[in-house]
Amino acid sequence: MKYGRIMIMLSLLLSPSIQSAHLTEAKGITAAADQWETRAVKEAKKRYPLAHVLFKQKVWDRHREKESVKQYHITLKDQAKEFGVYVTISYNPYSNKVNKVIVVEEYS
Repeated sequence: MKYGRIMIMLSLLLSPSIQSAHLTEAKGITAAADQWETRAVKEAKKRYPLAHVLFKQKVWDRHREKESVKQYHITLKDQAKEFGVYVTISYNPYSNKVNKVIVVEEYS
């Protein structure tokens, strides 16, 4: 009985520190994902400077030893025309150095 109480007390004491570790890790993952999404929007705006971003979504990603690739679909509105572009970013996963960026307008 005494052992059970000790275990409950320890779990109550340690649970906030365990939860904060998970939150910190999740924030780091979110920040990394936001970095590439922001880069994709920046590249789309570079090609279509007058367009407004309506929607952005990650389509897929692939991770290999020497190269990672992410693709985003970004919906833009330019005056009366609404269209989508695919932005593909290839980068080194260790240094986060961008190898190549491809922006292709969606066929409509």
